Amino acid sequence: MGVNSSFSLLNNRFVAVYGSAFVMVAVLFFASSFTKRTDRDLRAKEINLIIREMGHRLLLQAGDRTSRVLPVTETKEGTFLLTFEKELVFNNDSLMVLSQTLLPKTQFPSGYTVTVHDCLKAGIVYGFQVSNTSPDVLPCKGRGQLPGCYTIEITFPDLYKNDENVERKQADNDPLSTENKSIKIDRLEPSQKDNDFKMGIFDNPFLIMVFSAILVLLGITFLIGRFWKNVTPALVQHQSQVILADSLPEGSVIGKFLFDAKGQRLLLGTEVISLTDKEYKILELLNKNFGELIPRETLMQEIWLNEGVITGRSLDMFVSKLRKKLSRDPELRITNVHGKGYKLEITEM
Repeated sequence: MGVNSSFSLLNNRFVAVYGSAFVMVAVLFFASSFTKRTDRDLRAKEINLIIREMGHRLLLQAGDRTSRVLPVTETKEGTFLLTFEKELVFNNDSLMVLSQTLLPKTQFPSGYTVTVHDCLKAGIVYGFQVSNTSPDVLPCKGRGQLPGCYTIEITFPDLYKNDENVERKQADNDPLSTENKSIKIDRLEPSQKDNDFKMGIFDNPFLIMVFSAILVLLGITFLIGRFWKNVTPALVQHQSQVILADSLPEGSVIGKFLFDAKGQRLLLGTEVISLTDKEYKILELLNKNFGELIPRETLMQEIWLNEGVITGRSLDMFVSKLRKKLSRDPELRITNVHGKGYKLEITEM
């Protein structure tokens, strides 16, 4: 009995070791076959979430807090389509600044192209290009688009190119790979068909997956048959979380600034510019009517309502202070039409 028990114990250990080995080999095959696809999918998900955030901020800038940003789709490799539930109205500069903030070109080797399409006419109504290798193409600054059905297409020419370049460099630097390339064809001729068949099997992800599944089933069958225990495979799930380096507050884009109405301040990169109550009200009114002349009387009535006697000098003084704070963006100006009023606009340098 003692001998039989010892033999049975050794036999069980033997099967357990080999069964575990089968499972480990299968997992290694499976993981190595799909690492590239997992990395590419993770990259695509990160870009998808950033573009969705861009759509969310465009709706907020248009005063729309109820309609939805529809699911972002990758229509082809490196090209993402942003669509909306309802009509959209936007300013060209707002879209430009949002893309440069959320999608800095330093993260993309060849930059990217943004085009806005009319849903009904299927034509491009606006677009620009951000590049690392040549000057940016940023046309039609300071213009606004009429309300309409728009889709925004963002194309990254080489979004996955870095991953492919790394794999090529690793293959080129591999001494075994170099030696294999130097082998004469004559030495392969006797079994050329067999080699081609083997390479075809191990280069095919589907066949590797099937082979891995067979190994897993064999290993699990051995373990269950000997120990009658439930085998629970350990699954490791990689969760992608996109953390924007500097979380932007909700607000509207004015030139190069982000106007944080709730905090009564302007944000320019890492710089925070505080606004007084009057400066905030003036800027808010000018921004709501961007590019349009607002009469002096309207400004004074809206801002100094129920505050008693007011003078034009008070308005001019606060406009002057506000101009100094906006001077960090040389293209953004508060223009004075003598004797009539003011308007906020972007001028070409």
